Amino acid sequence: METIWYEPFIHALRIHIEENHLDQRGAIDELRMTEEEYAYMEVGDDEKITLGCPWSSHCDCDWRVEGHIVIKLRGFQ
Repeated sequence: METIWYEPFIHALRIHIEENHLDQRGAIDELRMTEEEYAYMEVGDDEKITLGCPWSSHCDCDWRVEGHIVIKLRGFQ
């Protein structure tokens, strides 16, 4: 089964929001906006991506998730 490169980031953010920020206004909207942003984001091979908590500027939340993008193309049909 194939996954879109940003799905693990969005999943991790969803868990973080549900556990820590669900009581804040716009929490689910923030998740949706982040997913849309990542859907249109251009990434290159060997790129490191960091997703931080959307509320880090308003509170002391230092949550983040990091990933390393490696592109491997196979034969096209």
